[in-house]
Amino acid sequence: MHLDLTGIDPTEHALARRCSVGDIPTRAAATFSDRVALTDDVGRWTYAELESVCNRVAHGLVELGIEAGEPVAILSTNCREFAAAYFGAAKAGMTALPVNLLAGAENIVHALVDSGTRVLVVHHSLAEIALGAVAAVPDIGTLVVVGGVPDGLEVPPDGPTVTGWDDLLSDVDTNPDTVIADRQVVQCLYSSGTTSRPKGVLTSHLAVTMAGLSNGAIFGMPWGATGAVTVLPLPLFHTAGLNGVLIAGITTGGTIHLQPGFDPTTYADTVARVRATHLVALPLMLEALADGADRDLDLSSVRVALYAMAPMSDELRERLQSALPDADIVLGSGMSECTPATVMQWPELNPDKSASWGYGTPATENRICEPGGPELLLADTDGELAYRGPTVMEGYWNNPDANAAAFVGGHLHSGDLGRIDADGVVWFTDRVKDIVKSGGENVSSLHVERVLLDHPHVAEVACVGRPDPTWGESVVAVVVAAEGAPADDELRDSVLEFGAARLTAAQRPRDVVLVGAIPRTATGKIRKVELRGAL
Repeated sequence: MHLDLTGIDPTEHALARRCSVGDIPTRAAATFSDRVALTDDVGRWTYAELESVCNRVAHGLVELGIEAGEPVAILSTNCREFAAAYFGAAKAGMTALPVNLLAGAENIVHALVDSGTRVLVVHHSLAEIALGAVAAVPDIGTLVVVGGVPDGLEVPPDGPTVTGWDDLLSDVDTNPDTVIADRQVVQCLYSSGTTSRPKGVLTSHLAVTMAGLSNGAIFGMPWGATGAVTVLPLPLFHTAGLNGVLIAGITTGGTIHLQPGFDPTTYADTVARVRATHLVALPLMLEALADGADRDLDLSSVRVALYAMAPMSDELRERLQSALPDADIVLGSGMSECTPATVMQWPELNPDKSASWGYGTPATENRICEPGGPELLLADTDGELAYRGPTVMEGYWNNPDANAAAFVGGHLHSGDLGRIDADGVVWFTDRVKDIVKSGGENVSSLHVERVLLDHPHVAEVACVGRPDPTWGESVVAVVVAAEGAPADDELRDSVLEFGAARLTAAQRPRDVVLVGAIPRTATGKIRKVELRGAL
């Protein structure tokens, strides 16, 4: 059907139909003006205050000369200003670029240089570090410091202009009439870099908006007289904290208590104090709640506890269920490139499939394809998990080779191996690059890790492949010893014997390397590329 638009002003038409992430706090403020939207370790903002600050940030960025589409980098721990900088950039049609604090100096500089960033919003506790990084990023002309410019901060004569957060805020307090295309980029998150140099994942206003609605729905966050309450120690520079919690929470009018980092006692105490209802965290964070219950904390307010990015042991799950008697404990999975969550495991849907990743989410179609290829495979066939749907990214910043590989066959290739059974349930095997090819078999490092974690003296384990003249690759177990473990040589022999008794010849570890800690990304993912390089 042809629609005659000749009588409509194109700008007015675009504004009326606008899908903007910057409008998310606007809509929430219109309904929940006096409800607390965000708290941090300094103060709190109602929805009306959040909307006002975000609007003033948007106009302030325009007054700085930042143009539509340009990145606005944010280098900060979790705080209210982080959220305001993100939404303000979105309102102005710019690209919010949260910087991974734990990526290392080299990768932080790479993200800032690769993106062409000209303005950096930085927390005052990181201002000195930021100045050091900015010295290697000639395009950055303005440093906006949250919490005030520290006394004695030495800015080189040829360095950027350093200004305080309050100086960024414009006197104009209106939601800008910015024309924004649905698929215009709103955020750039540099990937965790578990296998290679981080890539800038570009995500659109439509994708983030749809993800906020989808995540809010599947988490059960209500829009009404009583909103969801959550406590968030997950970093906002990662998609789980940003898209999975912040955006979903603001979309549904919830209250989000931001924490600058994770402290087990503080986290559990806060969950109890604020009567949190919906939580998203790593298993080790949720373990703090089980410990809190042992301290007689009342955690009965929790209705959903979603964990991601690491497996949960049966023992912890049982402790957690006892600590959170009225909560659904749910596994969520996905990837930055598809604005997760993309797969959810609700155990009550099918208890026999509790070891799976679960079912697809409302905004995502999950398929299994030939690894790296276009062919879609039948149910119960091993292959690569691929996505299609409105939450899929636009592509990687400045990386045409990666873009060409990502979208082969009209689906987003995830790099995750597994299968989808006849019921539509996704079963994860391993990352493509983490499969160990040993003795003609594809060995799942994840499977071997799960077996070895049952060893009484293994606290943590990661398995990788080492070139082997006989096997092609042999499995090497990198182990962190549990408290009370025997001497090193005895522990190595014990782990090898344990694996040999429970795994096939191809799967069993041929060597055990003992370490004090396993290298991980900011969100707890094991950096196996680093382990392989050290063997």
